[in-house]
Amino acid sequence: MGKVWVLDTETKGTGANVVPLEKLERQPEQAPKRPAKAPERGRRKPRPKPAEPERTATALPPGHVRKKATGELGKVLSVDARAGTVTVRWLRSGASSTVPLSAVARR
Repeated sequence: MGKVWVLDTETKGTGANVVPLEKLERQPEQAPKRPAKAPERGRRKPRPKPAEPERTATALPPGHVRKKATGELGKVLSVDARAGTVTVRWLRSGASSTVPLSAVARR
């Protein structure tokens, strides 16, 4: 009669070996004992959020405004109170545009 072979899955990694049944019956105590359940880890503490740098707006020179959306500075060319618009030459790009009064601030 031939040998009885069994699949030994007690190896490290992802592999498994086919070994004679007698080898496993002789050495059952040598097999590493694995815990039935992985030890529970404590919950991670949330990391503190880094402090955002404070934006401080300096006083603007007379006749200048700051775009509320981006903070870009511009020089007021004209104001149309009836239409509620202001024409501004933006200092960064040098372009002029007409924007609503609500889109700019003196702060």
